[in-house]
Amino acid sequence: MAKLNRLLKELQQDKWLKSTVSLYVAKRKLRNKIAKYDVFQVNVDISLRKKLRKIAIKRLNLANVATEYDFNTSDLDNDMLSIDTSETDLQLILEQIIADKDPEFIKDFSDLVDSWVYVARLDLPDEEPLYSVRKVSEIWSTKKVNNLVNALFQKNMLVDIKQEHIFRIDEKIDFFSRGGTIFIADKSNFESALNFRVGMEKNRDEIVQEFKDTNLFVDADEISSLVGNNLKRLRKLSQVKKAGYYKDKNFLTKLKHVSKTEGWDIKYSADGKLIVDKDDIDVVLKVLNNDRLKSMINDENFDVDVKHKLQK
Repeated sequence: MAKLNRLLKELQQDKWLKSTVSLYVAKRKLRNKIAKYDVFQVNVDISLRKKLRKIAIKRLNLANVATEYDFNTSDLDNDMLSIDTSETDLQLILEQIIADKDPEFIKDFSDLVDSWVYVARLDLPDEEPLYSVRKVSEIWSTKKVNNLVNALFQKNMLVDIKQEHIFRIDEKIDFFSRGGTIFIADKSNFESALNFRVGMEKNRDEIVQEFKDTNLFVDADEISSLVGNNLKRLRKLSQVKKAGYYKDKNFLTKLKHVSKTEGWDIKYSADGKLIVDKDDIDVVLKVLNNDRLKSMINDENFDVDVKHKLQK
């Protein structure tokens, strides 16, 4: 966490007030749940460049701390979650932005229709660029903008005018990226924009295979079936994989003992393998992520969705 907060503080320095700004849009196509992105540059006027920079800096300065990404839902307030850029589809978008061949420029206002996200790039001399990303409003669709006049896109440049039903640059940022690290301001939009459910489905398949390889469960395929595409369970199972408690033999031994002592009714086979069914899948996911905790004050037991380890 200390490293993340140091990186966050670097983004909150006044030097970014002097950064130059460029704008890109990415369009997305899905095929068999795999996303493909096409990135374009957008020529923008000075007023809009200033606005994009101001919005990014303002949102960064609201954050007090950054913590590692947690797959379980959490209210961030103004703080941020963090994850490696390489673990997300943003990597595919940034690779096109920084490629030797620059992305093509948008030449007509209608070409902005059906953009998926827009990316503002902030540059300083001898510094890695800072990217701020916003998922485009759903109102920006062909159906909504058929009657727009191209005058809004003047001399191949998107200009900063305040009208309804245009390509909206609002006052929010969903996430930032710099130096291979993403800082998430809006978790829901982040996951939606970057096709994150597919990543969680991949986590499901990988951890089920690990369960098979280690013979932790009587029938590991039952977990895959019970989790399926249920978003809440996908989140929980992805967090189980990230935390990795299931790889610790000492943890598993103590889990079996505590389960029996506390009457958690987690089921084991005669040879010590976990048994899971539709009635206890949620409990099994909780305990494998160490989400069933006891208060040191009054010995009450709690199930928690989000927890933060105390720093010693």
